[in-house]
Amino acid sequence: MATPPRKFSRIQPELRREHLVAATLRCLAENGHAGVSVRKIAAAADVSIGLINHYYPSIDQLISHAYETLSGGIADGLLKASEAGTDPRDSLSRFIAESFGPAILDPKMLGVWVVFWSMVRHSADMAAVQQRTYGQYRAALERHLGALAEQKGLPAMNVRAAATALNALLDGLWLTWCLNPADFSVAEGVAMCEGWVDAFAAGLFVERLKA
Repeated sequence: MATPPRKFSRIQPELRREHLVAATLRCLAENGHAGVSVRKIAAAADVSIGLINHYYPSIDQLISHAYETLSGGIADGLLKASEAGTDPRDSLSRFIAESFGPAILDPKMLGVWVVFWSMVRHSADMAAVQQRTYGQYRAALERHLGALAEQKGLPAMNVRAAATALNALLDGLWLTWCLNPADFSVAEGVAMCEGWVDAFAAGLFVERLKA
């Protein structure tokens, strides 16, 4: 006897897209690059391939939306945490602490990010998301570092470069920890970044970062 066609529930388009994005992220986390497949994502979401194509005419659009959802959520968390600071130094400490929080420091998500980064160079949509979210991170760090430099009375310097350096330190530690959490503890990672900010506040980078 033929198997009856599977029935799919009718839900609001935005909820459906959220469901598909969540399934995409799970699929990429479990399968890496092999998860960039409409068939696998459809199975993970328990929907038909045709339904995915209805909402996302191309797999690149779905992956791009998943990238924006994940990146945007992290950016929102970092910005909200840092904006709650009582002064520039406290804002930076909150940004650093959030960067080492469980929402970001998750080894299971490393494969997802590797897929995203590999697609940035070949997809205008992915590149736009990367530039937008990276710009948000750096702008927040630049704002807080600039305010800290002013508070400490430091000479004029290239605060944008300082923000890029701190962001690179955070990214590098995140990657190292995700590859092997035994390399250092979360507390040690936070301490490394806090030490960098202390050195910045003490003016140790002024000569290197002349405006």
